[in-house]
Amino acid sequence: MRTGPPKAAIIISTYNWPEALSLVLHSALQQTEPNFQLVIADDGSRPETAAAIASVLTASPACWCHVRQEDTGFRQSRVRNLGARYSTAPLLLFLDHDTLLHPAFVADHVRLAATGQFVQGKRCFLPPGETERLLKGGLAGRWWPSPWLTGLENRKNVLHWPLLGSILSRPKPFESSIRGCNLAVQRSDFLTVDGFDELYDGVWGREDSDFANRLFHVGVRCRNAWFAALQAHLHHRQVKRRERDHLDDELDKMRAERRKRAIRGFSRMDAEGVVIAASKGYPD
Repeated sequence: MRTGPPKAAIIISTYNWPEALSLVLHSALQQTEPNFQLVIADDGSRPETAAAIASVLTASPACWCHVRQEDTGFRQSRVRNLGARYSTAPLLLFLDHDTLLHPAFVADHVRLAATGQFVQGKRCFLPPGETERLLKGGLAGRWWPSPWLTGLENRKNVLHWPLLGSILSRPKPFESSIRGCNLAVQRSDFLTVDGFDELYDGVWGREDSDFANRLFHVGVRCRNAWFAALQAHLHHRQVKRRERDHLDDELDKMRAERRKRAIRGFSRMDAEGVVIAASKGYPD
């Protein structure tokens, strides 16, 4: 139950996997920090996604909103900006619809947050059998995988040890490995670089690096959240990009120019986007 204004907004980008999204939403409802907004940023999913969201959230005490843009191809940058548009919290937590949250996920990000730095959280990878079990049976209470689970990958990222993590998590001016599925940034810093750049829409996997590098160019540092802000990634087939394309060239150009603001960013979004459903009085 909320006791005050939102400290953070969880912005979940989703597309046509309602079963996984339902699990993520259930994990969001089990957070130890109650004061947050929950924004589902929908990149044009079929009606089953709206039904799954309503089933999980309508009777819950959560402060939530489901906003949707049309399905015109992969538009991850724009849908994340759309989620930010429909949030009011000072801290933005970006994640994907296939990453289940540790119960202290929001609390950890809020604790680690600071102006002038963004937080990169950690994740483990669930094996196929556990993923299938969860998709069929759902979550039981404040679920979190055992570190001894057979087939678990990135096993160390199951361990929640925030005291040790605080010692290891030193902000640094650059980080080469960026994952937008677990990234927290102050709204003020997000606006400084004008959010994600729609220039990278259409192809997966370059928008995160562009966003982070522009943050670095304005002096925002990266803090890796060791043993905190944890996620468990559901198993699914992944297509890895191995060949360069024009967006790799654009990334190189952005770095060489030390570009600070998006070319087609948050401030240049058009009006597209419809609120499908929301909690009473959202935002409050």
